[in-house]
Amino acid sequence: MNFERLRIRLILAFMLVSLVPLASLGYKLISQGETLIEESASSYLNGLSKQNAEAVKGYLLERVNDLKHLSSMICMLNPDTAILAAHLEQMKDRVPSYLGFFTLNRSEKLVFSTRNLSMAPLLDQLSDTLEYTWMGASFTDIFAFPHGQETIGQEKIPALMICISILQKWQTNCSHLCAVIDFRFVDDLLRKSNIEDTGEVYLVDGTGRFLSASRFGARALADTIAIDLSDGRAHGLHEIIDYRGEQVLQAFQKVDTFSWYVMADQDMAEIVNRIRNLGREAMIYGLLTALVVFGLALFISTIIVNILKAKYQYEKELEFQVIQKEKLASLGLLTSGLAHELNTPLANALLYTQIAKEELAESKNEKIHHYLSTVIDEVRRGSKIIRNLLDFSRHSQRDDQATDSNKIVTKLMDITRPHCTAKNISVITALEPEIPFVKADASTFQAILTNLVANAIEAMAKGGVLTVKTRYMPAVQKIKIEVADSGPGIARQEVTKIFDPFFTTKKPGDGTGLGLFISYEMARKLGGDIKVISATKEDAARSGTIFTIELPVA
Repeated sequence: MNFERLRIRLILAFMLVSLVPLASLGYKLISQGETLIEESASSYLNGLSKQNAEAVKGYLLERVNDLKHLSSMICMLNPDTAILAAHLEQMKDRVPSYLGFFTLNRSEKLVFSTRNLSMAPLLDQLSDTLEYTWMGASFTDIFAFPHGQETIGQEKIPALMICISILQKWQTNCSHLCAVIDFRFVDDLLRKSNIEDTGEVYLVDGTGRFLSASRFGARALADTIAIDLSDGRAHGLHEIIDYRGEQVLQAFQKVDTFSWYVMADQDMAEIVNRIRNLGREAMIYGLLTALVVFGLALFISTIIVNILKAKYQYEKELEFQVIQKEKLASLGLLTSGLAHELNTPLANALLYTQIAKEELAESKNEKIHHYLSTVIDEVRRGSKIIRNLLDFSRHSQRDDQATDSNKIVTKLMDITRPHCTAKNISVITALEPEIPFVKADASTFQAILTNLVANAIEAMAKGGVLTVKTRYMPAVQKIKIEVADSGPGIARQEVTKIFDPFFTTKKPGDGTGLGLFISYEMARKLGGDIKVISATKEDAARSGTIFTIELPVA
């Protein structure tokens, strides 16, 4: 089974399931975000133009109220010229936007003016008629007013003139009070609303002439912008090419009563750049999300694949064990049959050897007698081994059986002793006599003991000492069977895992890791236990391992 291919497919499935909905949602949000940015910019520019139109009207209303206050004072006090000049100078000091004041009689002849106020252009402007009437006051249009000392090349600034009637007690127009206002203060008012890097607010008249200076260098009363207000709209929003030649989104709002328009615009490039930034941010967030999803997919798929791999490996091991078990079962049958076949000729050989020995009894040849005695001993020894092998090949499992542990140990040692001798392994048995039987069937006990003895022999590849002891513990009513070897021992970190299934310290292919696990489980099922103590040369002076089987007495 290709687990890596499965992992890749799981990752792709996670990515598709997670990212496709996220991509759809992201696309929808970006589209809505672009629309929202455009709508937000349009709404903001519209609001800005209306707000500043009201601010201009508010500024003019404050000036009208100032003049009404001054006219009431003049009306009540009927001051002389000196007192009037003092009050007007105080007003100029309090409100810096006032350039000066003057009064006219009923024939519109100059009666009084503040100092440093050039009257010639003002009277000319006044003679051109006042264009607007609002809140009881008359207004001229914005005009260029020479500012400073009367010298050649003096600066001209945008100015506005406001006039209001001075009323006597009997409510008769007797004269007019006029004020000249520095319109550059409206510039400052509009400049406070500049937007980001390219947005600006300025004031133009119906012909497109700038009445206030712009943020990017347009001069008041000198530069113009191409606008089309022929449809008579008081407000609107459109995309145009502005005075700089840039494509802008522009909102305009007419100042009521006056033919002035507040323009609020922002470069389309900056608005589009905000949309692009939104797209870039969405792309970054999308990539980060994809990385997070990929990491989670890799983590989860790895866990799933590892679980499946472990399960698959476990099933393969079980399958292998079943096959091995079948082989061993077949081998057991063959061994049992072979033992029966060998036992018959050995018995015949023993019989005829004994007959030959009796017939030669009268012979004085001691050498022949010795040879025949040796043959008889060896045949009997072979028969004993075969009988033990037959006993070990019989399998029956009954929970109510009782087994003589010393007898099983003795038979097993008789079978394994030749093998141990060939491997230069000394066998020591220390069996406590007359101990009670263990509560276990002989087959199960044999399987447990055989597994431990076989492991001990394999651990001593270069020879050693195999020790098997039995001991009765009356206090806990248990029998202890110790199987000890003088091998290299088991590492400390491996001792705790020695009874885990499929764990083995042997080379790959030499062991399945199920022998000790099965023995441990069988001992536990019988109500007993298997314990292990091991030491390596790094841990103690002498290395070796001791397995202890504890089983309840019958």
